[in-house]
Amino acid sequence: MGEGTDTFGVYLKKLRIEEARIGLRAFADLIEMAPSNLSNIERGRIPPPTKTDKLNQISDALGLPEQDERRTKLFDLAAQFGSRVPADIVQTIRENPGVPILVRTIANKQLDEEKLRELNEYIQQFY
Repeated sequence: MGEGTDTFGVYLKKLRIEEARIGLRAFADLIEMAPSNLSNIERGRIPPPTKTDKLNQISDALGLPEQDERRTKLFDLAAQFGSRVPADIVQTIRENPGVPILVRTIANKQLDEEKLRELNEYIQQFY
């Protein structure tokens, strides 16, 4: 699949096989997951993990550094699968790859509600 059409499972399998060169059972052991569950995640039969700890464990087992964009992509793809985020927001994220960058920037700056409202006003005024 092309870069824009990857699912979490497809992307995870690609990283596991092509970059980490780890078999399914060995990787499942590394991330403390049943091989059948890992297989089902890679095939899209069950949802990917959503907990940060598990996604970090998977990324670490793949050898992806903290700031690696492949690690970020894994997190983004996990959130897109059956996310509790409102569907319209998920669609916006899918259609606009810059949205996760904006959200992470806001989170890193720890903007309070007042600053977020000011940012919203700025965007409304100039864009």
